[in-house]
Amino acid sequence: MAIKWIRIDDRLIHGQVATSWLSHIGAEQVICVSDAAVENPVQVQVLKMAAPAYTVHVFGVDKFIRVYANNPIKKNTFLIMGSFSDALRLKEGGVPIDHINFGGMRTTPERTISYDHIICFSPKEEEDFNKLADMGVKIEYQVAAYDAPVDMKKKIEQLKR
Repeated sequence: MAIKWIRIDDRLIHGQVATSWLSHIGAEQVICVSDAAVENPVQVQVLKMAAPAYTVHVFGVDKFIRVYANNPIKKNTFLIMGSFSDALRLKEGGVPIDHINFGGMRTTPERTISYDHIICFSPKEEEDFNKLADMGVKIEYQVAAYDAPVDMKKKIEQLKR
């Protein structure tokens, strides 16, 4: 089945992902794509422990693009990353992305554009979000698996009012 679900959540794998999302979509494995996480051995181990019932792989963006190009994914896979910038790099690198489930990008010093406490962007991340949307990627805001998904651009417009 390959990549079954693509989610952006800057917390990567956390309780809600491990206890709700993975079973909700029928995942067999989790692939976390994060340059920062892969460079931190402690974070890699924490990510693997966060979903003990699943095989968890952690890759940097460029390495995942190379691995994906040469190794077809055969298991139902939950792909998670921390930002729209990573998603755009994957798409431009040949990873098929036509739908993104957005769970949150929280405030950081770099994220100076804030629509809500979990919808925050750096200028580059907002630019990359818009590029993905312009490429036809369906991006939906949905914090929890039981929440109804909402078109992300519509959610932002609603929050601007």
